Amino acid sequence: MPDYEIIILGGGPAGYMGALHAAQKGAKVALVEKKYLGGTCLNWGCIPTKTMVEGAHIKSSLEKGKAYGIEAKDVQFNLAGLVKKKNEVVQNLRDGIAQLIKANKIDFYNEEGKVTAAGKVKEITLADGKTISCEKLLLATGSQVAIPPIPGLDETPFLTSDSLLDLEEMPEELIVIGAGVIGLEMAGIFNSLGSGVTVVEMMDQILPGLDKELAQRARIFLKKKGINIETKAQVQRVEKTGEGKIEVYYQRRNKDTSVKGSHLLVATGRKPVYTGLEFIGEKKEVEVNEYLETKWEGIFAAGDLIGGYQLAHVAYHEGIVAVNNMLGDKEKVNYAGIPNCIFTDPQIAASGLSEEKAKEKGYDYETVKFPFSALGKAVASSDPEGMIKIIFTKEKQTLLGIHIVGREATEIIHHGAGAIRMGQSVDQLAKTIFAHPTYSEGLGEAYHMSQGHFYHTSR
Repeated sequence: MPDYEIIILGGGPAGYMGALHAAQKGAKVALVEKKYLGGTCLNWGCIPTKTMVEGAHIKSSLEKGKAYGIEAKDVQFNLAGLVKKKNEVVQNLRDGIAQLIKANKIDFYNEEGKVTAAGKVKEITLADGKTISCEKLLLATGSQVAIPPIPGLDETPFLTSDSLLDLEEMPEELIVIGAGVIGLEMAGIFNSLGSGVTVVEMMDQILPGLDKELAQRARIFLKKKGINIETKAQVQRVEKTGEGKIEVYYQRRNKDTSVKGSHLLVATGRKPVYTGLEFIGEKKEVEVNEYLETKWEGIFAAGDLIGGYQLAHVAYHEGIVAVNNMLGDKEKVNYAGIPNCIFTDPQIAASGLSEEKAKEKGYDYETVKFPFSALGKAVASSDPEGMIKIIFTKEKQTLLGIHIVGREATEIIHHGAGAIRMGQSVDQLAKTIFAHPTYSEGLGEAYHMSQGHFYHTSR
């Protein structure tokens, strides 16, 4: 008889959420995590970076306080103090998850586990040599930083999105390779805190895959903040100079150029963690069917390990769905309308189809755009830069996509994300009454514009 009904390998969002859900459905559960509960999101991603974003926001707010009659004298910033606060937040939330695991009577093994049998009965061998077995196994080992083979990188000191969070001295000039979500969030944090920042991206736009118009607008705003952004820039090599700087050589429009900085951040993506999963063989995203089951019967996978969105909130949901299916359901993950939130300054958020994807899929669509400059709350807050763009079908008025750049974009997006997920139409959404004055009412204005009513902006 197996020791457990379900064992979960990995204590990140998919893993610990799956464990909690399984326990609350009455299953006997074990959770195996080699390091920290919370995974990348809590320890090196979402939570620590948002703590630092908050620190940068407070600093920026103090700097613009004079316009509101507030003069803060002798205000000083200390990066070590912000890192200390970040560590306190992470530890507090990590302890909270541990308490939840204990309260739900989940057996927690805080050590490395290796899958040593994948048949009818699954076995995990722990670091101390003990073996535990189960009927169903959920793989949720997550992802780790991927480092590209850039010439000179092995001989040049560089930071990753993990190590940058523990830096206690401000970089004078930070060079960021990669203009994806991680690269731009880190660029924004350190730009706001006072570092000079240059971002080098090989693609023709920042945030590849984002609605092109939104990416272009975001780039303009980020450059106004002082972030230098080089797109269509193919990195050739990096090296440490004689004066202790780091120089990144790249080619842009067939022209060789370079940039020097005190620190280099490599933010070029992530790859699956295969520790303990040697039985799988190939080192790529684990393939699952529509029910999140792998080709090995009774072995499921969720979160970053299976690729896809690589977002904590998606991993949470996948962990729950996987457990439901392990316990006998036949539930599919509905990926429609998932919000993608980027905590730059200004914030960026998107849900549903980009205009490029709507065109590619053959939709007969329309778009409308509402500017933050016509939004009372944004003007009152001295944050008038931004816009809300919605995409909808001409005939049935079905909402296809929402794209926002501006303050509180990551909060506004959820109303639209829910509407896209439910297949709602903009003519019905236009009847929603939004509170005034709020940032969210900008979405209501966009819905009205879709019906030809331009109340607070011209056509």
